[in-house]
Amino acid sequence: MLAAAHVWLDERVRYRVQRLEVFMLYMLAVGVAGSGIGGFFAHAFLADEVADSIGWPAGSPFQLEVAFANLALGILGILAMNRRGGFRDATVIAVTIFAGGATITHVIDIVETGNLAAGNTVQNVANLLRPAVLIWLLLAIRRSDSAEGQAGEPALEGPWRDTAIIAAAQATAAVSATFSLGYAVNQPAMGAVVGSLLAVAATAHAVTRAPPRHG
Repeated sequence: MLAAAHVWLDERVRYRVQRLEVFMLYMLAVGVAGSGIGGFFAHAFLADEVADSIGWPAGSPFQLEVAFANLALGILGILAMNRRGGFRDATVIAVTIFAGGATITHVIDIVETGNLAAGNTVQNVANLLRPAVLIWLLLAIRRSDSAEGQAGEPALEGPWRDTAIIAAAQATAAVSATFSLGYAVNQPAMGAVVGSLLAVAATAHAVTRAPPRHG
C-alpha cells in the first residue's frame, strides 16, 4: 500500500521498471529490514512475551540466537536497497530459506501438538507471502529492466530512486516504532494502525518535498 501511494504521488516514476523498483525498495525496507530488526528486538528483549504468543515454553536461550539471525536479515535488507544483482539475490535467498524454515517448524508443531496460538499460525502467512513477492519482484525487475533498456528507457538510477529510499526508510521507522510501542502496552493492533497512518504521512512528505521532474 505504501509503495502504491508512492508511485501514485511521484510523477517521476513513469516506467514499469521504476514502479517495480519502488515496490522492491519498500519490501526490502518494511518487509525485510523492519521485520528483521523488529524480530531482533522482540526475541532479544521481549523473549517471554514472544514465546507466550507462539505457545512455546519461555526461557529458551535459542531465542537470542534467533534474534541475531533476524538482525542479520534486517541489515541485509538495508544494504540490498542500494545494491542490486547478486547481493540482492543473496538477500532474497536468505529471507526465503529463513521464512520457509520457520513455516515448516510451525506447521510441524501444529500437526504434532495442535498448537494454534496466533504466533504459531498467523505469522506463517507473512512468512510465505514475503519471499514469494520478493522473488517475483526480482524476476519482474530483471525482465523489465532488460526490455526497457533496449527500448532506450531510463535505467534504474536517478533522483526518483533516492526519494524512494528515503521515503521507505522513514515509513519503516514509523511502522516499527509504533508497533513496538503498541506491543509493549499490549495493543499491537492499535500500534500497527497508527504506524500505518504515520508511514503514509512520511511517504507523502518525502515525495512532495522531492524536486519535480524536468523535461
